[in-house]
Amino acid sequence: MNRTRRLFAAALVPALALTGCGLGSAGAADPALVARPHGRCDPALTTALPAPIRQRGAFRVAMVPDTPPMAYYAEDDATIVGFDRDLSQAIADVFCVGTDPVPTNVDAVVPGLAAGRYDLVLASLSPTAERRKKADFVTYYNGGQGFLANHSTDFPVDSYVDLCGHEVGVVVGSVQQGQLDQAAGTCAAAGRPGWRLSLFPNGTAAVLALRSSRIDVLYFSISLTQYVASKSPDLFRLAGRYKRAIVALGLKRDSPLTGAVHEAVRRLMADGTYRTILAKWGLQENHLDTSEILKGQS
Repeated sequence: MNRTRRLFAAALVPALALTGCGLGSAGAADPALVARPHGRCDPALTTALPAPIRQRGAFRVAMVPDTPPMAYYAEDDATIVGFDRDLSQAIADVFCVGTDPVPTNVDAVVPGLAAGRYDLVLASLSPTAERRKKADFVTYYNGGQGFLANHSTDFPVDSYVDLCGHEVGVVVGSVQQGQLDQAAGTCAAAGRPGWRLSLFPNGTAAVLALRSSRIDVLYFSISLTQYVASKSPDLFRLAGRYKRAIVALGLKRDSPLTGAVHEAVRRLMADGTYRTILAKWGLQENHLDTSEILKGQS
């Protein structure tokens, strides 16, 4: 395992081991994390797949594997595990095919869809107006934002004003980066010194920067911030929560798969598979009762 991922795993392993959800022994992926609830195969839906997917027998699925518990590398540094990994396979199960995870970064997923590098994206994407210019979306998760800080600090973050004067970390291309860019005048309006924004390529790098006090607070998805704070309370704390935001899987704009994938997600919600996957990762409070299609728009 490379040094960055090994340090991140080291930060989480003690707490995870106590809950029976460890990242696995060195050099091996924990079988409990790899075991996935399966969707029900429907051969009739296989006919909806484009020929290239049928021929290779798998969806190519883009993921950002540095965002636990949604997607991250197990201790073998090769196996991607997490909620998005499990749900992607359950969706593929409905089509009677497999999945080939494609690791990538948040800022590369929508361009990658347009270029045909993958068929689906499950990467905690918010279906923003800008993204919907280039992709279709199917909703599957009730996400949101959170502020992660070091355990040794005690400042709360209830609004953007509370970030003023702090070194704030965000992931490049994330919704959080866009929101802070739009709110750049907040501190001046409040008569306070501005925040200093630090950009990171992924969640792992950002958490490590927070651990070493190179930033004061990490602004990221509620899934990751809650997860890290709960699993390593001696190192991190959840300094605040922010507004909820729907999360959706992405497909190429006007993809012939959009309707069929929506039907697969709807079936997983109806038969209990979706709830089982949420429960495996402790994400039950973030469930959606229904899934919607959000078509690409100009």
